[in-house]
Amino acid sequence: MITSTYDRCQYRHLVLDNGLNVLLVHDVESRKSAACATIALGHFQDPDACPGLTHLLEHMLFLGCQDYPAANHLADHLSLNGGHVNAWTGTEQSSFYFDALSNGFEEALAQFSAMLSTPLFDQNAIQNELKAIDAEFHMKKQDDLRRLYQVHKETCNPAHPFSKFSVGNQEVFGRFETDTLQSMLRDMHQRHYYGKNMSLCLVSDLPLDAQEQLCRRHFSGIPIGQNTAPKAYPPLYLPDQLGVVLKIVPLKTARRMIVSFALEDIHQYYQSKPLNLISHLLGDEGPGSLLCYLKERGWATSLSAGGGIQGSNFKDFNINLQLTSSGAEHWQDILFSLFACIELIKEEGVSKWRFEERQKFGQMAFDFHDKPKAIDLASHLAVQLHYYPPKDLLSGEYLLENFSPELVHDLLGQMQPDNMRLKLILPEQETDKRAAWYDTPYAIQALPPTLLQKLKSPPVIPSLALPLPNPYVHVRTSLHDVDRRYLTPTKLLEGESFSFWFCQDDEFKQPKGELYLSFDSSAVLEGAGLCAYKRIWTNMIQERLNEDFYQANIAGMHFHFYAHQGGFSLHTSGFSDQQFPMAEQMLRQVLSFDFTHEEFELAKAKQGQAMQNSLLNKPVNRLFNHLSVLMQPLSFALEDMLPIVETADFAQMQDIQSRLLASLHLEAFAHGDWPARQAENFATDLQQLLANRLRANALPRDVITLTDSYRLGVPCQGPDNAVLLYFQTPCADVSCIALTILVEQLLAAPFFNELRTEKQLGYLVGSGYMPYNQHPGIGFYIQSPNVEIEALVDAIRQFLTQSPDAIAAMEEQDWQLLKQGIAKQLTSRDTSLSMRSQRLWLAIGNQDWQFDQPTRLAQQLLALSREQVLEFCQGFTPTKGFGSVLLYSQHARQAEPSLEGKLITNLLQFKAKANPIR
Repeated sequence: MITSTYDRCQYRHLVLDNGLNVLLVHDVESRKSAACATIALGHFQDPDACPGLTHLLEHMLFLGCQDYPAANHLADHLSLNGGHVNAWTGTEQSSFYFDALSNGFEEALAQFSAMLSTPLFDQNAIQNELKAIDAEFHMKKQDDLRRLYQVHKETCNPAHPFSKFSVGNQEVFGRFETDTLQSMLRDMHQRHYYGKNMSLCLVSDLPLDAQEQLCRRHFSGIPIGQNTAPKAYPPLYLPDQLGVVLKIVPLKTARRMIVSFALEDIHQYYQSKPLNLISHLLGDEGPGSLLCYLKERGWATSLSAGGGIQGSNFKDFNINLQLTSSGAEHWQDILFSLFACIELIKEEGVSKWRFEERQKFGQMAFDFHDKPKAIDLASHLAVQLHYYPPKDLLSGEYLLENFSPELVHDLLGQMQPDNMRLKLILPEQETDKRAAWYDTPYAIQALPPTLLQKLKSPPVIPSLALPLPNPYVHVRTSLHDVDRRYLTPTKLLEGESFSFWFCQDDEFKQPKGELYLSFDSSAVLEGAGLCAYKRIWTNMIQERLNEDFYQANIAGMHFHFYAHQGGFSLHTSGFSDQQFPMAEQMLRQVLSFDFTHEEFELAKAKQGQAMQNSLLNKPVNRLFNHLSVLMQPLSFALEDMLPIVETADFAQMQDIQSRLLASLHLEAFAHGDWPARQAENFATDLQQLLANRLRANALPRDVITLTDSYRLGVPCQGPDNAVLLYFQTPCADVSCIALTILVEQLLAAPFFNELRTEKQLGYLVGSGYMPYNQHPGIGFYIQSPNVEIEALVDAIRQFLTQSPDAIAAMEEQDWQLLKQGIAKQLTSRDTSLSMRSQRLWLAIGNQDWQFDQPTRLAQQLLALSREQVLEFCQGFTPTKGFGSVLLYSQHARQAEPSLEGKLITNLLQFKAKANPIR
């Protein structure tokens, strides 16, 4: 098996006697153990009369099996052992995955194999779960991606299984008696859940021999099954479904254009990856690129190339563009420029040196990628087992082994106008059809033959040019010596309004680093107007950096310039070689940023559209957004900023840029493979560069004090009702934080089981530990398509009223197990340099300069008594309550619900009068 340079894991591939394809991963540094089983069964295998059956089957496997008949038995076990479980159903596969602390892993595997092998399919559970499927369907009716997906299904070959409705709902399942559904589920499970049709991946700190014993003990009982020949599918598209334009009206104010070329499945070419080079050249964002050309004309704000649906006999190659209003009017001109770029690639792009450059970057990405979490690694590799031979399981998606110019030219030759499907996703279009299930307005029309003919010979565009050789291809990959004085963050340099922290790495041993430059600006105290302009400004800068440093990004040196409460930040990451000079160049550009009218208008339109779309988010997301705004004095509601963005003025933007940069405070942190002297020189250069601007104090990250019980209605789109009940913990010391974390973990699984699985109040049901600016709190939320807001609130409050009894009745063994599990999670090792950097950077922001808060939290949590927890839970009662706020969805023409709590009628005024916690 091909492994990467710095991979310290051990691997073992085996096939059990029942045909189960298994990969075992020994990772001595893993924070948790994880498993994933992937089954070659997706909605393509749904019966024609019952679309969505595989989705229902996925849900039912969690609801009891022969040895563990209780619903959510595995989730309940994992909640006591620091883990969680989830699943998904795709077109041709289903996946189930979980993680757990290692001491709970064997029992979890026993339950996992049992739920996959011997599900009960209890009729009452089926009837109940149909409500969850239906609630999920209704929620997705407001999702533009799902609505677009259905149009795609309706406009392809009806004989291809991709055309099937995949989710299922009450209308579909209601056609069948429950015993018939039960029989169909059992039949589908028996026909597909067998060893040769499944893969399994385990990732653990347990040795490989121990993992193999567990695997054989718990999964050898899966039946061997019968080999079935793969079904041959007809073409995805009929001839009259190509060379067409689909006009689709979205719910949100999107202006998108997707050009798709219909190809056959290209996975067989994974060793040469012919589409890799084409995607790279079409998706280039540097000078001379197609995107740069479109931006200069004010037609597009972003472009990506290479995505698209893929299956066992098809691959859509997509070019996805975000358009401006002007671009929507010039879609034909954009098509001509796209085909001009394709012709340029045919003539100049298929060269050996370009392949070798992509080959080197693929090797670097493979050798130096961040290690994912155990559950993500297991989930990924279980799927890979269905596609790659054992030798290429780890490397198959990264490495380019063979240069095949004839294959690249063959695929470019298929990128012809008459093999194209054009999607125009625009708010104002004439349509004559409505998609089934989602009611999406659309039209499908053949593109005019004259246009198709002209597109075959597009005019040459002189300003289009393919990228030059990448100057970052020869980065240093050897490691610097480590000075043990810098193995914890240390202030290298401190001055007025400036501090620079530095830390080396001796664990992950990669030639990488993470740099954070966080600027507070006194100007943000001016309020919502300045912060609205700040969003436009940071977007303009990020777009300019994307163009000027695109080659660095391709070479594994990444960057992100973004706004935050106190000002703005620049975060760079990836290979440490040349990263400091790149960051300094970027900062110089920021300080002397000379933007054009065109850049301003593009960023203004992009931010305005993003804000308008956020107002249309699903109700529960809108509630979370408003809670964040409510709790943080320096955050502002979209409703307050959107009118400012829409009327923003170029000259005013210039003035605000000057004010933003006039008085700054900088906190910086560099972590990774740099010698201290290099970091110190960079810090000195930064201080000198900013000398005339560093004159501000760090802005306090205050939190609004909730002194009573409040309620806040939030205008929402879509028919679903949603509530979010948030409790603010009285203090923010280690004891209060530990109590809040423990109580949330104690209540999370029972809350889901009772309100989602048993009562079926909605599809989105949950709780969370929700600190704001380091002040702890707990939130409980539900989104429902058919339950009134008052009933949702009553259900949450009733649960909280009864929760102390459940905690008091908890077995002592489970009580201790849960606490130990949380403590281990708090103190578990980081799996990557970037994860370590994020944790240390957060500690610097929290002024945890001993970098030991997780340890102190774990110690405090382990010492907590049940009596302390029960006393804390009294804070959920109205008479002895914590400060709280109830957020709820408001819909047009809907009567105001009858709810407890002081009504917040004006968010800005409420925050202005409230006392902050500092």
